[in-house]
Amino acid sequence: MTLADYNAFAAAVAAQVGANTETADECKEHLRLSLTWTAKNLKSTQHQHCKLLLRGSYGTAVEAVSLLSFGLVRPAVLSLRAHYELSLQFLFYKDHPVEWEGVMSFRKQPNLPRANKKYLKEFYPDFDSRLNTLLATKSREHDDCYDVLSGIAHGTAIHSITSATKPEELVEKKNIVDSAKNVFSDVAETISDINVACFESNWLSLPNLVQENLTNRFEGKTPASELNMS
Repeated sequence: MTLADYNAFAAAVAAQVGANTETADECKEHLRLSLTWTAKNLKSTQHQHCKLLLRGSYGTAVEAVSLLSFGLVRPAVLSLRAHYELSLQFLFYKDHPVEWEGVMSFRKQPNLPRANKKYLKEFYPDFDSRLNTLLATKSREHDDCYDVLSGIAHGTAIHSITSATKPEELVEKKNIVDSAKNVFSDVAETISDINVACFESNWLSLPNLVQENLTNRFEGKTPASELNMS
């Protein structure tokens, strides 16, 4: 590839940003639901040892929205997958400072979501029942979107495989960019629901945005009661 190829790529991105801004802003709005948990935990004086995961969760969300505004849909989804993984890693490593030290010293690989969810299921008594209750009222398409994210990352989602022969062809058309909105929404709600399922405090301690989301989904029922929260 040549400098001319890269300049054409930059021009294609610049030409697309204006058309994609509305969609990117909508996706940013979706991610507020997962990021409200990130913000809550960053403000806490607890779990200082693994705050890097929270900063990474925020950073990958910024990255995902920014890449989407450029029309780079597949890279945006890869960042969204990292946002999911880091959010769940925090839920495990906040309780495991020794294991986190192993990760930081490169003696151990970070857990993948399956291991983190297994831990939450085994050691948080309400996790399973709450998550099942939340799934019954989900507004997202998938129970858990991680398989979708991984399919795009690994190329098993056949239609997501790029056939670009030069950089500017990586910039997707607006209809493809718009199709990513549901993925962003699914990720945000999935992360929030997992946090709710292992939340150890009462209903009033939940972030306001989470309370609003759950109240809308339970349609007249009392979420605190349905989720066995005091």
